[in-house]
Amino acid sequence: MGRRRRRDEEVDPASDGAADAERRGLQSGLRSALRNQFPDRNRSNLLPVLHFLQHEHGYLPEWALQVVGWHLRVPASEIYGAATSYSELLLDPPRQLTIVVCTGLACWQAGGERLLAEAMQRADPGDVIGVSATACAFLCGLAPAVRINGAWRGRVDEGQLTAWMGNAAP
Repeated sequence: MGRRRRRDEEVDPASDGAADAERRGLQSGLRSALRNQFPDRNRSNLLPVLHFLQHEHGYLPEWALQVVGWHLRVPASEIYGAATSYSELLLDPPRQLTIVVCTGLACWQAGGERLLAEAMQRADPGDVIGVSATACAFLCGLAPAVRINGAWRGRVDEGQLTAWMGNAAP
């Protein structure tokens, strides 16, 4: 008679189990890292843990957010709410070029509206260029502000934006 599988050893019938084993390995490694970096398991560590994940992976993988919930004993809705409240935290893998245009009042009036329209028009549907907006980057004195791959730039004009986007083309 064969050995019974534990629940965590179940294999998805649609896969060969390799992806599941890899994911379990990643989850186990993250659990160890969280125990070392954030041993008190306090919900006040939610933002520091999310920033830690962002730094480690370049974004917040779904499987990692599940581990964070288990570690900090925080519901998934609270984790997702925190992750989507901050424009610097990404839920999707980063693209070769990530552009975030500030749409706060000062940036909008200084040309942010045109920059966002230009970026959206030139963005590709593939994995090379991603464009989004943030409500305010708090860089009003440098309006219009644009974040290029995580670094904020001020007083950006359409020519600069076009040049950055042109350099990312495949």
